[in-house]
Amino acid sequence: MLQPKYFIWFSQDIMVKRASQEPNYHALYLQFVEALNRPDLTRCILRETLVSISRLLNAETTPGSSRDQGYLKNLGAWLGGITLARNLPILRENVSFKDLLCEGYNSNRLIVAIPFVCKVLEQAARSTIFHPPNPWLMSIMGVLAELYDTANLKLKLTFEIEVLCKALTLDVKDIQPTAILGSQPMRGAVDALTADLAKAAIGGDTGDTRGPAGAGAPAADAAGTLAGAVQMPVINGADISVDILGVLSQHASFHTAESLFAQQPTMKKIFYMLTERMIREIIPIHVARSIYVAVSCTRDTIQKDFCGEPNEEN
Repeated sequence: MLQPKYFIWFSQDIMVKRASQEPNYHALYLQFVEALNRPDLTRCILRETLVSISRLLNAETTPGSSRDQGYLKNLGAWLGGITLARNLPILRENVSFKDLLCEGYNSNRLIVAIPFVCKVLEQAARSTIFHPPNPWLMSIMGVLAELYDTANLKLKLTFEIEVLCKALTLDVKDIQPTAILGSQPMRGAVDALTADLAKAAIGGDTGDTRGPAGAGAPAADAAGTLAGAVQMPVINGADISVDILGVLSQHASFHTAESLFAQQPTMKKIFYMLTERMIREIIPIHVARSIYVAVSCTRDTIQKDFCGEPNEEN
């Protein structure tokens, strides 16, 4: 008989590794586990499955690797098979599907999140508890319906949702979509922060949002009418060609938060994403402001130096 000291090895190298590569044998592996009738082994397999899934979900290479995406989909089907299909719940502390979809929407990783969630939920069709109209299932389906309607998904992702609905005998058009993606606090907070910083950088504390007019008026008055007003250049985040995420990952160091980021790698990705967004929103404002000041000062200096010359060609 399999001894407890070999449970982790059995779960990792035999079950989880094979389950990620051989989806056609999931039913056979599940029958084998049930035949062993070892609750401790079943819990160990579930834990190692969740660890493998978490590693793939958080890996930076997964969105660009079709192989890793395939492994993740297979593990999703396996997770649903050992839980939902057997009428066992997936605890929110292990996998929060709605939060996963929202995070994927905010971080442009829906190509990872949606296929995984769909593969897990497909197994609910074999359940006597979690099949429609189970409230837990339908709440997740509502988020998927909102993504289907409003997120401008690629054809591959819409197909995943349609396949899931077919497996659950649902019509995606009949599912009531949620409204949580449009009111995500993280995205709204970033937009509000950058908007406030933009106003402060251009218009000052007076709330004047007319651009360079408020800040550049004294210089324009001092220069007189010898030349027209200097226009603020228009620069946006798309003009920044630097790979900001690559630079951050290479040079950013977190001495005080290293242990926290090691325990919660998702927080590190969110920090990088927020930092990149703020840089792309704020840097163009300051660059345009610097150009405006430099051009204004240069113009005023030239006008002041040559205003007494009778012949401007001398």
